[in-house]
Amino acid sequence: MENINKNLTIAIFLTTLIFFLEFAGGIIANSLALLSDAAHVFMDVVALFLAYGAIRISARPSNSNVTFGYHRFEIFAALINGLTVIGIALFIFYEAYGRILNPPQVKGSAVLVIATVGLIVNTWVALKLHGHHDLNIRGAYLHVIGDALASVAVIAGAIVIIFTGNYIIDPLLSILIGMMLLYGAFRLVFGSARILLEFAPKHIDADTLSRVMMEIEGVKGVHDIHIWSICSNIHAMSAHVFVDGIHVRQTEVLVSEISRMLRERFQILHTTLQFECAECKPVEIGHEDSFSPRI
Repeated sequence: MENINKNLTIAIFLTTLIFFLEFAGGIIANSLALLSDAAHVFMDVVALFLAYGAIRISARPSNSNVTFGYHRFEIFAALINGLTVIGIALFIFYEAYGRILNPPQVKGSAVLVIATVGLIVNTWVALKLHGHHDLNIRGAYLHVIGDALASVAVIAGAIVIIFTGNYIIDPLLSILIGMMLLYGAFRLVFGSARILLEFAPKHIDADTLSRVMMEIEGVKGVHDIHIWSICSNIHAMSAHVFVDGIHVRQTEVLVSEISRMLRERFQILHTTLQFECAECKPVEIGHEDSFSPRI
């Protein structure tokens, strides 16, 4: 854990440095492609901050007011980030349209040097983040890989400008990078919205989960299943479970077995189960079903 925090801290520092370098360089070199890549790097910085924050926040204990801890701050920050980047991408498209109609002069050599530095830093950061299994770290790793590819495109564009003087390549590249920004931003917004609206995680199907639970010895049926995500890598579930007339101590063993299965097969870390007697029959009341024992 200490090694991950160290690598993330260094990665955040270097990526932030590259953001300011590309932003300033884009203005000096009059390169919209470099400014667009700076916006892409900005997404990397936020992704790295979210990964680092998620690790630190997850270590904080819950309390009587925040019973699930502070994990949702990660999702809220991701939503704001996604909406901000969408606005940046639309501005890039607007600027690119004007530059395509009347391409301004771009300092190709300055763009080449700055983009090359950005590529070197992104490659180093990607190597440091590669191989970690934490979902937040993996997400940040994919962000950095995407930015490295964008840097390659900017370098290629700078070389074309240096040898041909064809400045229209700069706004065309900015549109390409803007499309990459939009793709990542929309995924971020929709993913955050799914969690905030408490949709079931994409990798979990309630019917499949119910069938798997019924394979456990002692479980006769499952209903009233609720599955949601607290943050990107912490999922929760509650359900009513039908069992035979068993002793309370036996339910402890059953809870342990169900929780282990849900954790290993569905990555569900928080489980709340309510046991009901399988010999009870449903009694319809209004639009809901309740259960009463047979007498």
